[in-house]
Formats: sequence, C-alpha cells, structure tokens
Amino acid sequence: MDIKAIIFDFGQVINAPPDPESDNLRRARLAQRLGLSPDDLWPYLFEGEAAGQWMTGNLETDEFWRQVLAPRGLTDPQEIIAFAEEIFAEARQPNPEMVALLHELKGAYKLALLSNATWTEEEMRAMLAEEYGLPQDLFDVVVTSTSAGVVKPNPRIFRLALERLGVRPEEAIFTDDLASFTAAAARLGLHTFTFTTPAGLRRYLVEMGVLSG
Repeated sequence: MDIKAIIFDFGQVINAPPDPESDNLRRARLAQRLGLSPDDLWPYLFEGEAAGQWMTGNLETDEFWRQVLAPRGLTDPQEIIAFAEEIFAEARQPNPEMVALLHELKGAYKLALLSNATWTEEEMRAMLAEEYGLPQDLFDVVVTSTSAGVVKPNPRIFRLALERLGVRPEEAIFTDDLASFTAAAARLGLHTFTFTTPAGLRRYLVEMGVLSG
C-alpha cells in the first residue's frame, strides 16, 4: 500500500485531551445541560447550519453560540459564555503524544491539517507556532474552512487538501474525531480512521504499514 500523505483534523485530535476519562465526564455534564447524550453533543454543536456559517466566516462567534444554545434552553449571555469556555477548556495546548507522532511521521510522509475552523490558514499556522510551539513547517499543507469557504463533510474541502498535497485519495489517510467526517472522506476513496486516542491512531498506522510496530 503506497501511502504518501496523512491528513489530520485539529480539534480533539492534535489537541486531544490528555485525560480522556475526565474529558468524557465533562462532555457528559455539558450534554446533560442541553438535554443531549454525550455522543450527540459534538454533532449538535458543530455539524449544523450555524456551525457551517460560523466556520466559513459568515457568522459571528456570539451569534453562533446564541443560535445553537438558545433552542436548548440556554439563553442567559453569561451562561452562554461560560458554556462556550468550558467546551474548549482542555483544548488550549497540543497533546504531547500527538506532537511526538507528528515528528515521527515528518519527512517520511506529507502531512496536512484539515480543519473546520474560524481561523484563516495563515492564522492557523501562526497559532500553531506561537501558542502551540509547533514548527512552522511541520504541516506541508494547512486547509481551514474559513479560507476554503466550505466545511467538512463537503467533498470539496477534501479534494482541495488532496490537490494541495499532490496525492490521489488512495494515497492518503485522514483522521478525525467525528465519524460523519471520516465517512465522507472514505466515500472519496481515502483511508480513514475515526480518532479516539493517540494510542489508537498509532495502532492503526502500524496496521497500515505507516509506522513500524
């Protein structure tokens, strides 16, 4: 199998929580606040119409949170701010295991970051360097929904990443924590892995022959 490129989601992957059990409890608490199951929380918040508008630069952050939280009964502005801050409470630094994995892969494979994000690609690169301390050239390609004008799971954003990498779908692996996004990539012919932990991704890469066991 001739894998030439590996494409990573950003949120909950590059900055995967170092303590998954604690993160699961936090997510369950936040989901309960909205009357949702923990599994439904992320899709509800980040896969809908409002999220697509927000992550392509067409909706202000405050309005995004108002639109997704008000229908679930959260309307107080201060409570909305607190909820939004808690959602990303453990996502403000890279996961050390993921950083080590990226450095292992660098040079042997082309690496890309493909994120539904409110940052432009230039802002994402700057943030990774200035706030996360990652080398500027760690990722060969960075694609964000704000710059691309389209969000995952739209096929166009995957094709854009492949085009910039200069690889065919079957030559790339894509990993994301949202199953609907990996499913969309798989339909285009990419190899995919739905991310849960860095250790799980490492095992998959060993199975794919990308890393030695």
